[in-house]
Amino acid sequence: MPSEKPVSAFGTALVSAAALAGCLLIFIEAANFGIGARLFPRLLAVVGGISAAVVLAQSCLQARTHARDAGDGAVRWQDILISYVGPPIYAAVLYVLGFWIASILCLAGLLVLLGERRPLMVLALTAGTLLAIYLMFEFSFGIRMPGGLLLA
Repeated sequence: MPSEKPVSAFGTALVSAAALAGCLLIFIEAANFGIGARLFPRLLAVVGGISAAVVLAQSCLQARTHARDAGDGAVRWQDILISYVGPPIYAAVLYVLGFWIASILCLAGLLVLLGERRPLMVLALTAGTLLAIYLMFEFSFGIRMPGGLLLA
């Protein structure tokens, strides 16, 4: 079986630069929101911007320190699936089954697709992520997550 190579550092830098620009736009646009609605999108924009800046810096350093060979830019089929097919599938499942069931299915599936093979780790990461979302939105802010058509 041929070895699959990850996306090149240039591609990662390009995507992280676009994410950084998107976070900056979100931060700027949130200034138009009401005083009570400004904090959360700006907080997300700052956290996302810091993450994108770190990834951008790492990919630039990686591109600088490693000479790129001819096969470095190969894209794995999992990357295409995760990037372009995954979000519409998640949106459809979210619409039909609701946030919690869709998130359990899609997050566990994403972990398996990314190569995690330990069932306990998949379960722990899925449960921990959804617990954090529950504590932040429903418990702290009182925001209920959307239900689906089938469970309405």
